[in-house]
Amino acid sequence: APRRRSVAGHASANTNPPPLPEPSARTSPAGLMSWTWTITRASAAKSDFPTPMKSFLASLSLLVCATLATAADFDWKTRFPQGLVDDAGKTVDLASLKGKTVAVYCSAHWCPPCRAFTPQLVKFANEHKAKLAVVFISFDQSQEKMFGYMKEAKMPWSAVPFKSAGGQASAKDQGVTGIPTLLVYGQDGQLLTKNGRDLAGLEKLLGK
Repeated sequence: APRRRSVAGHASANTNPPPLPEPSARTSPAGLMSWTWTITRASAAKSDFPTPMKSFLASLSLLVCATLATAADFDWKTRFPQGLVDDAGKTVDLASLKGKTVAVYCSAHWCPPCRAFTPQLVKFANEHKAKLAVVFISFDQSQEKMFGYMKEAKMPWSAVPFKSAGGQASAKDQGVTGIPTLLVYGQDGQLLTKNGRDLAGLEKLLGK
């Protein structure tokens, strides 16, 4: 059988590489993870690379897979263990946050700067709903006032339950001492910025 030279200078069998996945799988972190592992394992197994090189390729593949898995599998329940609710108190599926940038909005109706900023954020969120999900953490004085604020402002997003441990912890962990504050997290759950109120800057983040 004909032979060909690999980039590392080792001869390898002229076998066909694993086929490319379907386009939908190539854009899915899980699909990319599976394909990365398959092609690396197959290439190492069918080559005459030295054993240390095969081990290195396998380790590199696992590292790439772990990175992709982190982005694909972040569990928002770890941040919001009490879940989410809409403006009527009905449960909202946390899966609605998957695959999106998540902006955590700390606000209250009694706060004039909040009432001034909220309409801007509502407009922005509606325009970028394909990429952005907003979660409201209320600093209102009661659950009734929280729901009233959500309805009055026509907030198109969900909220953590009033005074829930997850909401309080999220604000405390990021040192929120004043409102309005907009904390922005990536799809992997990592904090991107505490200054999400800069909507021009947030728009650039979403465009990446």
